[in-house]
Amino acid sequence: MAERVVSPVFVGRNEELSELAAALDTAVEQGPAVALVTGEAGIGKSRLLAEFARSLDPAVRVVEGTCTELGSDSLPYAPFVTVLRRLIRVEGVLPGPYRQLARWFPELGEAGDAEGGKHQLYEEVLTLVERVAADQPLVIAIEDLHWADAATRELLGFLARNLTQAGVLLVITYRSQETGDGLLGPLLSELSRRPRTTALRLDRLDRQGVSRQLAAILGAEPDAATVRRVHERSDGNPLFVEALARAGERTPDSLRNLLLHGARSLPGPARELLRIASVAGGRVGHRLLAEVAGQDGVGLDALLRELVDRSLLRTAGDGYDFRHALIRHVVYEELLPGERARLHARYAEALRDSGAHAELTAHAYAAGNRGLALSAAHLAACRAGGTHAYEEQVRLLDQVLELWDPDVNLEVDRIDVLTGAAEACMLSGDYVRGIDHATAGLAAVDERREPERAAQLLEHRGRLRHRLDATGVSDWERALELLPAAPDSVQRGRLLGVLAMGLLPEVDRAREPFEEALRIGRCTGDSTVTVRGLLGVGSMTRDLGMLAQARTLAERLDSHDLLMTVPMYEAMLHAKAGDQRRAIAAARDGIRHARRYGLGRSRGAELARYAGRSLILAGQWDEAAAVLRESLQDDPPPLSRQALLVLAGYLSLLRGDVSAAAVEHDGGGSLFLRHQLLCLLAVAQGDPERADLLLDRALADPALTRIYSSDARPVLVAGALAQRARLAHGAGEGLRHRVAERQAELAAADATLGVDGRLDRAWQIMLHALIEDDGWDGAAESWRELRQPYELALSLYHGARAALAAGDRPDGTARLREAARLAASLGAAPLTREIALLRRPRPAQDGLTEREHDVLRLIAEGLSNRQIAARLHISPSTAGVHVSHILTKLGAATRTEATAIAFREGLAGSAPA
Repeated sequence: MAERVVSPVFVGRNEELSELAAALDTAVEQGPAVALVTGEAGIGKSRLLAEFARSLDPAVRVVEGTCTELGSDSLPYAPFVTVLRRLIRVEGVLPGPYRQLARWFPELGEAGDAEGGKHQLYEEVLTLVERVAADQPLVIAIEDLHWADAATRELLGFLARNLTQAGVLLVITYRSQETGDGLLGPLLSELSRRPRTTALRLDRLDRQGVSRQLAAILGAEPDAATVRRVHERSDGNPLFVEALARAGERTPDSLRNLLLHGARSLPGPARELLRIASVAGGRVGHRLLAEVAGQDGVGLDALLRELVDRSLLRTAGDGYDFRHALIRHVVYEELLPGERARLHARYAEALRDSGAHAELTAHAYAAGNRGLALSAAHLAACRAGGTHAYEEQVRLLDQVLELWDPDVNLEVDRIDVLTGAAEACMLSGDYVRGIDHATAGLAAVDERREPERAAQLLEHRGRLRHRLDATGVSDWERALELLPAAPDSVQRGRLLGVLAMGLLPEVDRAREPFEEALRIGRCTGDSTVTVRGLLGVGSMTRDLGMLAQARTLAERLDSHDLLMTVPMYEAMLHAKAGDQRRAIAAARDGIRHARRYGLGRSRGAELARYAGRSLILAGQWDEAAAVLRESLQDDPPPLSRQALLVLAGYLSLLRGDVSAAAVEHDGGGSLFLRHQLLCLLAVAQGDPERADLLLDRALADPALTRIYSSDARPVLVAGALAQRARLAHGAGEGLRHRVAERQAELAAADATLGVDGRLDRAWQIMLHALIEDDGWDGAAESWRELRQPYELALSLYHGARAALAAGDRPDGTARLREAARLAASLGAAPLTREIALLRRPRPAQDGLTEREHDVLRLIAEGLSNRQIAARLHISPSTAGVHVSHILTKLGAATRTEATAIAFREGLAGSAPA
């Protein structure tokens, strides 16, 4: 079939599209098949069918018919009349005895009398469909079966039971909540039990799917607030997403009228109850609804039954919820201001002693009772923090600050609230808002009178800034200036530990504060400070025993912050030691804790970076992609998001998806990981000179010598690979000289770095092998010991090139065989292609004429056909003929590939270093 072309706003349905394609394959290969597609209105059933039809080979006939909302009052067989008209008048059919069908379509011949009956009609429809399918595959789509008349249902059942011709696929869509006059259920049950039936349920889009749809509609990536708002209001319904994309807070009139159609047709009492339910703001318990409505018993049950039967409400536990959030929203918007205030006041009164502080806050605020809303919001915020619902805590504390009244007794002052809000923002990942709260608290506190309080706010703001853009050190240093340099100050010890962690990877600057923090922790017996000191000193000295002590203390404390910090350091240390499997286990342990404590968006994203990188190095690429994708769906803060995108881009590049790798990488993440990706990306895009410019920037960065060498050396390796690509794309002494100079710079940069563990040592060995084109046995053995399959395959590939260039074909072939197996198992498409190219049979040199050898050498120098012609004193057209013959003889698709073969086979001078 033809290559699938998907509409820009068709998102989140690739799996269902593939299942429909598989159903058609089944129909063609095994016999007639059925596909049942169900989902709510607006979920994308028709869009799925349209995309499916667009993806098919032109040889497949697709005909569609739609049932109308009139149901039994519509023309009998309406969707089949449409289908048959298309087959007869557009596609054309073979002549046949269609005496009953001729009553509908006179061009089929003389019509028979009505006495032939329904059975003859059905047989003629069956014959016509099977004749069409005998010629070419046929997809018959019947949409909106929930509105089908009885005759349509009966004919559809007959066809499904009696079709025998291979190549027919019946695709049927319907809404699961609406089953017409009640007869649809048996038909669907019969169809679902038949062999070769595929059942698809279209679910609502998750937040990531909504984000992708909005990006396609708006032509740009939407901000997180827009995605959150549209996802919440649309409930992930694609039709509603499209309507709300540019609508702001107000529901568009066209969508409002559609959604209010059912509500406006209700009798007065039921409509009033629906309005009361809309004020609840979400799921409402039966008792609360009864109290606010002022009625209960059989009368209330009857009204609720009508709302449920009309699919406006649905039962939810011991209460009710709107079938769709947007229906609730538009019903609520219809209320007059006075109605809203009165209903909110009734809810607030009913909830006053219930302990449901968050709900009470919302209703009291909407009713204008600011004092009650303030006290309820503070209590709700405390409860939210205690249950790790940090985003909710931030929202509630914002409300406390908005409603702040010093005459309301909350037993805390405004600075306490600001401090708590800053900490909650740090936990929720809302770093920008947290910085604002901490800054407001610092403006209100007197440093001289309350230095400890000011230092706490500075600590929070520093941590928020560090996680936002790595600029928190100045706040921590200022906080330390406010505190006495006492060996028994727990607050000072905590600050020293935080400062030292922020100074990493500049080990020399971090060492002293880590050591002092450890001394204070041991002196005071404070376990939190001790854990931070153990982590820092243990990581710098690579002492796994210290990290084990830190873990024991953290588990004893049950501190959710430390239970995620310890795995982070463990993952980092195991990764440097080359034990990616233990690094993965530690990072995943931390991610589990993060999700358990409601910190998946903040700390979980940081840990996902460690897990993702180690999974990539270990060759577990599918798992790495899943971890990165799941974390990105949580809408992490900018710094973490960019780091995750860099890793996802790197993985895409290794797999050969250059377009996915070429996303924006300008802000956040490890500077040198980004350098590595962008350098390799430029090579993959066929621009090794741009890769060299990017390398030049990295080499000029003074941070190169201050960060962990294990972060810096992969950049040098990427730079060395770029030099080999430069030689493969061009020739000449000038280029060789420039490459040699750059390789010398790489070697000099390498000499300034220490060796940070076994992983770093393996990178160093590979770097030297790339620069010298020697030592590939050592490089391969290093990666084999670390069980990193991609790097091993890459080393084997380059080792094979060196062996082949030296004339040792058996050794080169053996290396290529193993490299090919590893690359294929990983799905490393670009490396697989390079290996396949190198494994091609060596072209015989006498296959080229003497003149073609001359032309090949000039191709390798990068000359155009016109330049070759001028050099050899021949016409440009003759040069073009020679180039065409050379490409054919070498089995090369491009001039670049011919150049690579020429250097490899020694047909154009010496092979590149």
